[in-house]
Amino acid sequence: MYSQNISQKKWNSNNFDLVFLELDFTGNLTVNKSTSNNICVKYKQEGEFKEKTILKTTIKNKELYIQEMASPTSKSYNDKLSVHKTIANSIEVSVPINFKTIIKTRFCNINIMSSFSDINIMIDDGKINLNQNKIKGEIKSISANIFCVNPFSKILVSSKADFVSGFRNSIVMPNLVIRTVRGNISDECFIN
Repeated sequence: MYSQNISQKKWNSNNFDLVFLELDFTGNLTVNKSTSNNICVKYKQEGEFKEKTILKTTIKNKELYIQEMASPTSKSYNDKLSVHKTIANSIEVSVPINFKTIIKTRFCNINIMSSFSDINIMIDDGKINLNQNKIKGEIKSISANIFCVNPFSKILVSSKADFVSGFRNSIVMPNLVIRTVRGNISDECFIN
């Protein structure tokens, strides 16, 4: 069993207009409502190659960029067994409910745990759980599956592969727009 690396960071949200998360190695992301006026990040790394990734933060104007990237000091291994070495990163982010949050990831299980008013997710593959009453924003997915719990948002869904079921057209402007190439969207998302 391998040890964990846990790091935590905090910023005052009054200093920013948005937070941008670019997570290429994280397997699990949880986005919570902040109970204070802070943006908080808890980053947990596990696995044999946990030192191969770092969390880099950059501030441009009033925008906070949090990027997961390969460490510049990590070594590359050219043996056949190196492909079996693991990296198991997870991140928990707390932001104020009305804060603009942008998430970009390749493969991840994402849990949205509150009714955020401006959240945008770009994901290639994985799973998104929308565990909230109402959410506003946009989700773009290649093949991520999307699950809703207690949805009260007006949702507009488009899928190129037509795996969407239970969709009802609504005359009302949608709160949440979901675009997917071939991801599945659970029937519970369409109870509104």
